[in-house]
Amino acid sequence: MRRHDPRTVPLLLLISLGLFAITSSEAESEREQPDRVISVVAERFSFVPSVIRLKQGEVVELRIRSLDTNHGFRIREAGVNVIVPKRGRGDARILFRAQKKGVFPFECSKACGAGHTIMRGRIVVR
Repeated sequence: MRRHDPRTVPLLLLISLGLFAITSSEAESEREQPDRVISVVAERFSFVPSVIRLKQGEVVELRIRSLDTNHGFRIREAGVNVIVPKRGRGDARILFRAQKKGVFPFECSKACGAGHTIMRGRIVVR
């Protein structure tokens, strides 16, 4: 096993922290800004609104909060699947770009009770 000079450890740490800071700053500046923010409420066993209408090319931030227990929010076709924290513990945020016209169903992806299978909605892109 090779031993490192103890004086190089702080230097390596500083270098790695510096690289992280650069990467983090670049990621922040490249983050796309939404055209609008849409609030979605999850509660047994529905999403409100359950239909979200968008224009093609529009970028929206979905802010999903729960009024009761943990829920999931999945848009299969967009590869989105997040946990929505239970009441009072914050929200889930998703950036969604309406790249093509069509209907994009969303659903609760975390078992939340007897009506879980009917907890659905859709995004309609025109």
